[in-house]
Amino acid sequence: MAKIPDKQAVFFELDGVVTENVRLSAAGEIPFLDRALDALGRIDPNRFRLFVATSRTDIAFGQLRERDFHQFCERFIAATQAAGIQISKIYSCPYHPKGKGRFRKESVFRKPSPGIFKMAQQEFELNLHRCWMIGHTTADMLAAQRAEVGTILVRTGQGGGDDAFTVEPHFVETDLWHAIARVNQFEHALRV
Repeated sequence: MAKIPDKQAVFFELDGVVTENVRLSAAGEIPFLDRALDALGRIDPNRFRLFVATSRTDIAFGQLRERDFHQFCERFIAATQAAGIQISKIYSCPYHPKGKGRFRKESVFRKPSPGIFKMAQQEFELNLHRCWMIGHTTADMLAAQRAEVGTILVRTGQGGGDDAFTVEPHFVETDLWHAIARVNQFEHALRV
């Protein structure tokens, strides 16, 4: 009988959850939301891997250059590592069925499809039933629920106000700080 994976993860969207946007400041700094970096540092790295799960419609429609996004990600990884936070991987999808040029195509990795979660499950042997997605859009919540991942909607960014899909997240929290507190509280309750 196959062993059920026990590895857990917390997935999160970048802009609207951890950062204001995915553009570096004039000084080359990451525009972190208040206490977001501290919140990521409160996740037990022995229990959870951390993953970025982002659909980049701005790249698909030419509002953000792909190379600028990659530069942002490099700085983001450097900033999190400097804070002692290990990001296992950044999963991003720059495609949209109405996008421009080479970015105009359908993709199973674009939320609300669950492809990002399924890929992480295969690559890192995750038990998705023991994982969480922290996002700010209904697409974030629907993609995670389709992958049977726990969902926490934060009120920062779009705060679920995009109204693209009708979906009920498992929890709604003020911001990333409170979302991580919810994850930690939930996990502690399971161990007691």
